[in-house]
Amino acid sequence: MRRLLILIGIEGYAVLLALYRGLGAVHTDEAKYLLNIPYPHPPLARGIINLTEALPYQEMLMRVVFATLLVQAVWLIARMAKGMSPENRLTLCGLWIFCASVLFQSGTVMMAVLTALQGLVLVWLLLRNWEIGKLGNQYILGWVALFWLVSLFTAYQAVLYLPIVIAIFWKAKVHPIRSALAIGIPLLLVTLYIASNPLAAASFMNAGGQNVGQPLIDLVQLTATSWLWAGSGVLSVLGLLGIIRAKHWPLLLSFVLVCAFHVTSYRVYYPVLFLPLLIGGVIASPGVLKKSATLLAMQIVTAVFIFAHTQLEFYNSSARIVMHQVNQLSSEGVVLISGNFSHSWQYESTSPILRYRPSLLSKAKAVVCLDACPGVSGYGFYQIENIGQEVWIRKF
Repeated sequence: MRRLLILIGIEGYAVLLALYRGLGAVHTDEAKYLLNIPYPHPPLARGIINLTEALPYQEMLMRVVFATLLVQAVWLIARMAKGMSPENRLTLCGLWIFCASVLFQSGTVMMAVLTALQGLVLVWLLLRNWEIGKLGNQYILGWVALFWLVSLFTAYQAVLYLPIVIAIFWKAKVHPIRSALAIGIPLLLVTLYIASNPLAAASFMNAGGQNVGQPLIDLVQLTATSWLWAGSGVLSVLGLLGIIRAKHWPLLLSFVLVCAFHVTSYRVYYPVLFLPLLIGGVIASPGVLKKSATLLAMQIVTAVFIFAHTQLEFYNSSARIVMHQVNQLSSEGVVLISGNFSHSWQYESTSPILRYRPSLLSKAKAVVCLDACPGVSGYGFYQIENIGQEVWIRKF
């Protein structure tokens, strides 16, 4: 009964975080996954998400699912910390629950969240590697190889945890050729997928060069901020200190890869990628949890401070406001948009969206002018007032 009540309480926390995220706009990357847009990531996770497209309140459903996965992962952390004292075990679970990346990335429909959770499973397999040996290398490591394949076809960032995967097979004393096949074939398959998908390849190349030209010191500061944000400072420092104290090279190499990835392709939703490595660092060196009650209190205070000083996003995006009006039209036709627009416009619309061209006006039921689109009124359209954007509706 006590565990059930804890489970329900944690789930309530997850739902609350999902509802908080749902108050804001749909991010353009979230729209890509909800709509199963064929880039930037492989098809596995976004294909599964797209199966829920016909369900009512799909967006909120997915937010609750993602928040649940990230918050309820605390049970896996409790399992990983089984050898610790009850006080340290509780502290480690609390450090996870109250870190900034869980607070603010729970409820975001982002592949980074799934990749971080997959990284956490890989860290668990590495740190509990003796169990793999007991249960039989052939059977268990086959599932590890499959999980590695699934991770890569969820998001390319899973490759940042490659040193951990290599270490799992190395510690299990698998034949080098078998290890190379188990690790290399999934990498080869995802490379072939990128090569066969021009949109994915272009997105991959664009992400790799997006920080070119920025001062190195600025990129290092962004990376350091991301690391501190990931664990709300307390878990960040403890995790890295534990990795260094334990001289845990697989975790350290993955940490370096995540840092390098931030330097070359920084995004505000990447801090969560540090989390499984920080948890692994604490478990690898439990001695960093001296005065655990004080550390947990510091984590909670830091979480409250961060949350109190973060602007709440109680607003609807322009895409949602405009498309709410356009979707109420009973007429058939496409929606034309002049100017640069994100996939969030496509997600909010129940009608096909095309880039504005005068030759398509005969097929349009509405025109949204993010940039100038003169002459629309001459094609039988009238402008909607007081909507925040220049929107034209066809007269019928």
